Amino acid sequence: MDVDAALRCFAEDGTQEMPFAPPGFPDRLDGMAALRRQYGGLPEAYADMRFDVSAVRPMADPEWVLLEYRGRITQRDSSRYDNGYAGLFHVVDGAIVLFREYFDPLVLQRAFGGDRLAAAFTLPTTDPPATDPPATDPPATDPPGGDR
Repeated sequence: MDVDAALRCFAEDGTQEMPFAPPGFPDRLDGMAALRRQYGGLPEAYADMRFDVSAVRPMADPEWVLLEYRGRITQRDSSRYDNGYAGLFHVVDGAIVLFREYFDPLVLQRAFGGDRLAAAFTLPTTDPPATDPPATDPPATDPPGGDR
């Protein structure tokens, strides 16, 4: 998996939201540094990783598209993590500004469990710990018509 190529698809201030993220897994990544910290170590962490797109569903507003896809991951210990996904993308001027990803958190937890979950997806960092988010989060960007 070419993480750098995937990250080049995002705007510098792009956001990924994961509304069904289990405990121990981030539910939001804001900006390129957070995305890179989350995904930069994936090629070394897995023996094989691929995502097969099964459906592309354009919306009335051409800046929005919904993808359905299946992740097929072989871990270094030969165990598997396979999950189904739906990703809602908001693309402005050719760059992803929002990626809202839906997946089955129980499948994720069964594959990784506990501390192994966070370690499997996150690069080690020497950055200071993140501060708590403000008391009121900015509203999420929603697709046209307000439907999520």
